[in-house]
Amino acid sequence: MSHPVGTLLAASYRTPAGPLVVVVDPHASGDLGPADYGAVVAATFRGLDDATARLASDVIVRPRSAVPFVRDVLSRYADGDLDALDEVSVSQPGGPFQQRAWRAMRTIRAGSVDTYAGLARRAGSARASRAAGTVCSSNLVAPFVPCHRVIASTGIGGYGYGVDIKIALLEHEGVLL
Repeated sequence: MSHPVGTLLAASYRTPAGPLVVVVDPHASGDLGPADYGAVVAATFRGLDDATARLASDVIVRPRSAVPFVRDVLSRYADGDLDALDEVSVSQPGGPFQQRAWRAMRTIRAGSVDTYAGLARRAGSARASRAAGTVCSSNLVAPFVPCHRVIASTGIGGYGYGVDIKIALLEHEGVLL
């Protein structure tokens, strides 16, 4: 089925941390290159209204039952294939440091964590730990870009969807807190 440019597709999926609304642009090419489904452009644990509010005002978001590839990946992730999220191509606007930091987040393997300072180093700006925290908070496509795997040097740190969601994701991935 063809969708007009500017029309995005949204569906809700089960995850170990609760329902996740995922928005896909079927015409986008994401960080992993072209994909049959396009690219994930937003994901949120706060419902469709939150997902829509995070996007440009000139797009149309059409709810649908599921994007099969995304459904299959999230199902595999829930069933214990912790690397499944790595297969999803994402696209989000951001400056050079943001893009480097989001790419760096995708190198933090499931079952492990890094600090904001560690993320800054991975992104090539070792002294930018505060900026790394800001990049985490501006991530539109969590958990596909796994900002939940970035923690404070003093403990768990915050999470835009609440620390309980962050803990649920990390525990599902085998991180002992």
